Amino acid sequence: MSATDQRPAPQGSSAENTENYAPEDPRAIEHLIVPVARRAVEIVRDMRPENSLTRLVTPEISQQLARRAALTRRLRATTGFAPARALMVTGVRICVVNDHTVEASCVLREPDRARFLAMRWELRHTGWRVTVLEIG
Repeated sequence: MSATDQRPAPQGSSAENTENYAPEDPRAIEHLIVPVARRAVEIVRDMRPENSLTRLVTPEISQQLARRAALTRRLRATTGFAPARALMVTGVRICVVNDHTVEASCVLREPDRARFLAMRWELRHTGWRVTVLEIG
């Protein structure tokens, strides 16, 4: 893979695609992108505990998700608004920047809207962590 390799995520079983990669190999995180994206949006929607991703994200990202979940709770308390439950992750793209950095993006489709999610994974001494997470 070159430094500018940008391609869709594999469509097959994630276990088949990642079992031969070393933990420090950037391709080893391909199977984590969809679940992390889904959980992040579920945290923001206040459908999942705020600490659901603490082992995979930096403390700053955890705080960011917790703040957005608190805003959702306040909105729900004042308006009674309950977000739709159905969530489909599509359009996953991965870009290996270098051996220690991977950027990924995807589209999260809900019945009434679509969101774009971008994340940056960095290899730290404790393993791969999401260091930047943007939900649009």
